[in-house]
Amino acid sequence: MSTLHNQRIALRLINTCLRENVRNILSMGRIEASEGHKFLVFEHLPEPCRIEVKESHSMQTLRAINPHWEVLQHGQWIEQQGARQWIRFLAQGLPGEAKALYQNYELEVQAAIEQTMLCDQTYTEQQHQLGFYVGLRNWAERMLHADQMASFLDHPYYPTARAKFGMQTSELKAYSPEFNPTFELAWFAVPASELERTGTEPAWWPTLAQVGLPQSLANSHALLPVHPMMRAAIAQEIPESIEAPHTYLPVKPTLSVRTVAALNHPASHIKLPMPIATLGQKNIRYIKPSTLKDGDWFARALVSIEQTNEGIKGLYRHVDESFTGCYKNLNIAGFLHRQYPPELPDETLATVATLCSPMPSGKPYILEYLEQHGQNLQSWWTSYCTLMIGVHLRLWIQHGIALESNQQNSVLSLRPGQPPTLVMKDNDAARLWPQRFETTVASQGHSVHMLQDARILVNDEAPLAHMFITITLQLNLLAVLDGLAQSGALNRQQALLTLRRAIEHTLHSLRKEGCDIDLANELLLCARMHPVKYLLQSASLLSKQECGASDVNKFYGMTGPNPLRDLS
Repeated sequence: MSTLHNQRIALRLINTCLRENVRNILSMGRIEASEGHKFLVFEHLPEPCRIEVKESHSMQTLRAINPHWEVLQHGQWIEQQGARQWIRFLAQGLPGEAKALYQNYELEVQAAIEQTMLCDQTYTEQQHQLGFYVGLRNWAERMLHADQMASFLDHPYYPTARAKFGMQTSELKAYSPEFNPTFELAWFAVPASELERTGTEPAWWPTLAQVGLPQSLANSHALLPVHPMMRAAIAQEIPESIEAPHTYLPVKPTLSVRTVAALNHPASHIKLPMPIATLGQKNIRYIKPSTLKDGDWFARALVSIEQTNEGIKGLYRHVDESFTGCYKNLNIAGFLHRQYPPELPDETLATVATLCSPMPSGKPYILEYLEQHGQNLQSWWTSYCTLMIGVHLRLWIQHGIALESNQQNSVLSLRPGQPPTLVMKDNDAARLWPQRFETTVASQGHSVHMLQDARILVNDEAPLAHMFITITLQLNLLAVLDGLAQSGALNRQQALLTLRRAIEHTLHSLRKEGCDIDLANELLLCARMHPVKYLLQSASLLSKQECGASDVNKFYGMTGPNPLRDLS
């Protein structure tokens, strides 16, 4: 095991535990100074511990400096290190069931270390192929290239995000975007009466004959696309299914892994269940049937909003997600077809996750892209802040909607000499306040009673604010800002001021339009602390009962300093 990779993940783990106050190490600790160093000391666990820290003004109040910690033994501070060892240290004194969660998470830590090593090795081997002008002939190849670059970058906050838990090394190489593989989908014929489909299949959708099945099945069966890693599960769980003798449709994995791009039909992507977990072992990458309908509902509502809201018009397009299928309401047997809108001239689609990805030159992706097109990063950052704040703050304040459009789901349309716009997709886990949404023109024809997941509907504005802060502000703006600042590409204070001014400008415009902006102004610009998503705890270290959150992706703690508060 690489010591470097172990240390890197250990430091990420320690900092995440400080941010999320895991086992109360932050709230029950105290600051002590010793020989010019500052330590967080806590004594409520079986062994007293201290961590060398520095102050932080973004996401957490304290940040660890080193990938090690010290425990007090026989009156002496003894250094300890290692990512798995840190989890074992925290698990001391826990009862059996709670301790088992920490032990299970150790396996994810190990997978993250091993898979990061393998992917970093692959990056080194492929460097000569990863530059912008190496074989990127068209829109589809540029989008896949952007996803591949993003796959090499760690998640800003979840410490073991590089672990695709449940994938063996051979499967990682065969189906993960880091390795840029090409493979074909499996197809199963299932009784058509039990396969609920919505929308219209694309023209290229295979016939029974094309996958090697008798045409006589056409009157009774329909085809279900299946990821190769799910073949055994489908055969076992759906014994009435018939596996086609031929695979069909060459595809490449996108950043999400479970969504694949059809090579011969570039605008078509297909989202499929996979037996893996990412961002925590509770986040198994199946497809919950309700998300198919809810995602399409939001897609249609967002299109209506873009068409009727003058402040948003022209700032985003939405993919067509109307063609879906699900067999017997099973989360292992569904699919979503995603049709991208027609490409624009010289367009490159890149997720927000791509922006800070290091290119072979050492520069962040977005900086290298802009330099190649003669654009300035500071000007682009201003346009980017204006876009993200303008769209998402208006959705919240005017329409009562907060989207869980994280870095992977937020797709930017980049064009030389043009400000960025958005391509919306995968909005199946939003939050919506009916009292506000139903007062808008865009709500006509979009009844909130059609939504399947009851957790989407909220009773007041606070959940919208929490999602806006933790997703749009922290993940899509502050994390990008910090990444570009750490690379030396942006001045952090200047970039923060640009972000604050974008918020102020949008709030001012909304107030002039008669909107109630008081809560947004207070929480975004005046509050001392912001909510922080506690994903390590909710997705891995706590039981559902201990966590108490109905959704592991929406468990928060009010422990993040507001970096916008004291700017002038």
